Order: sequence, then structure tokens, then C-alpha cells
Amino acid sequence: MMTSHSTLFFTSTVVLLALGCLAYLFLILQKQKQCRQQLQIDGLVKLNTIRKLLTRVQQHRGLSNGVLHGEEDLKPRLKKLADSIDAIQQDIGDNYPGLLAHDRWQAMLDHWQRLAVDCTNLHVRNNLEQHNKLVLNLLYLIDDIAFATKLHKLNNTHSESIQFLWQELLFTAESIAQIRALGTGIAAAKICTRAERIRLSYLCQSLEQSINIQQNQDYHLKISHLLKVIDNEIIITRPTIKAGHFFNIATESIDMILASFDEQLNNVEYKLHISTTENHPS
Repeated sequence: MMTSHSTLFFTSTVVLLALGCLAYLFLILQKQKQCRQQLQIDGLVKLNTIRKLLTRVQQHRGLSNGVLHGEEDLKPRLKKLADSIDAIQQDIGDNYPGLLAHDRWQAMLDHWQRLAVDCTNLHVRNNLEQHNKLVLNLLYLIDDIAFATKLHKLNNTHSESIQFLWQELLFTAESIAQIRALGTGIAAAKICTRAERIRLSYLCQSLEQSINIQQNQDYHLKISHLLKVIDNEIIITRPTIKAGHFFNIATESIDMILASFDEQLNNVEYKLHISTTENHPS
């Protein structure tokens, strides 16, 4: 039979062991949280870099379509852009060697190397199709990286998952980028074919629906101007607008969306850095 002293000793031991287990569990959870936050920070930085690559490939599509339609003035910009894409790819490969094993990244590198050499020799339709495939692969790569680094678990200031940034905003930007590519080609050729008019009208309708869903007044104003330019100066029998000028107008709408994407991504990254510092002070 246990004495009161033995009972007290036993109870104290059990309590100390329980407290020790709780402290150990707390440390494990804290360590897991720190590792997850660091993984997410790395993912945000990587996502931002690949977004810049995506944007330049989209620009390359538009300029190359203008060149293939006869706009020689766009050639210097196209060459400079291709060099920029090569440089970003090199930086990504140097800074994120783990990406080298990713199938989508390898497919993108191989595809770009062939497209960069041949784009000005391709048929107009084939050039657009090849660029579209390349862009879609990059969008899927961004989605893969975001989920691998658990970015979908992060929320914005409205307590919403930030996955809408790459699953909605970037796809909206891509819709405008496709419109930019088609419109630039039409402006360069100074003629809008029936097939181009149908394709462009479809893209513009899809864009309007997307913007209406997002309910952003700034988007509405800028994109309404773009759509008005398309109606008045692109989808007409004999377009007179300069290819480079239309490219720049469409780019303004894309840049507005990308600025929102970057700002929200940077805000989340800043909060993560603050949280990591608070949990693990130097």
C-alpha cells in the first residue's frame, strides 16, 4: 500500500513527465511550423521569378506574331526579349537546381530553345500555337510549385487562400496576352480576317466575364479601354493602328493585373518573414 509520500512523489513524477511531453510536442510543432514557413517563403520567391519568365514569354508571343505579319520595327524588341528570357532561365537554373529534375521545367527549356530559333520562320498559326503551349506549361509549372511549397495554405488580408493569384489572376493576364498577340498581328498586317475576328471576339467575351466576376473597378476601366480600342481599331476591315502601339495598350492592362499579383504576393511574403522572425529571433 502506497504511503502519502509515495503517492505525492508518483503524482509529481507523472505531472513532470506530462509537462515534459507537452514541451517536447510544442518544440516539434514549432519546428514544423518554422520549416513550413521557410518552405513557403522559398516557394513565394520562386513563384515570383517564374512569373517574370512567364510574362516575357507572353510578350515574345505577341512581338513575334507582329514580326511574322510584316512589322519589321518590332524585330529589335523581339531579339532583346529573347535574350532576357535566356538570362532568366539561366538564373532560375542556377538558383533553383531542384527544378532541373522537374518534367515541366525540362520540357519548357527544350521547347523554348527550339522556338527561339525557329519562331520567325514558322507559319503564323503554328507560332501562336507553340507559344500558347509553352505559356500553358509555365502556368501549370507555377501551380505545381505553389502546391509543392504549400502556398495554397496561405491567406490574404481577407482570409482567402492566395491560390486565386495563380489560378485566376495569371490566367486573366494570359487571356489579355493572347488578345495582345492576335491584335498585334492584325495591326501589323493591316487586315483582320474572319477567322481572326471570331477568335478575338471569343477571347474578349471570355475576358469580360472574368473581369465581371472579379469586380475590380480599376480592372474594368483599363480593360474597357482596351476592348474599345479592339472594337474601333482592330476588328475592322482595314486596321490603321500601329502594331507596337496596340501591343503597348494591351500591355498596360496586363501590367495592372501583374502589379496586383506581385503586391499581394509580396505582402504575404513580408508577413511570413515577420512571423518567422518572431518565432525564431536571432
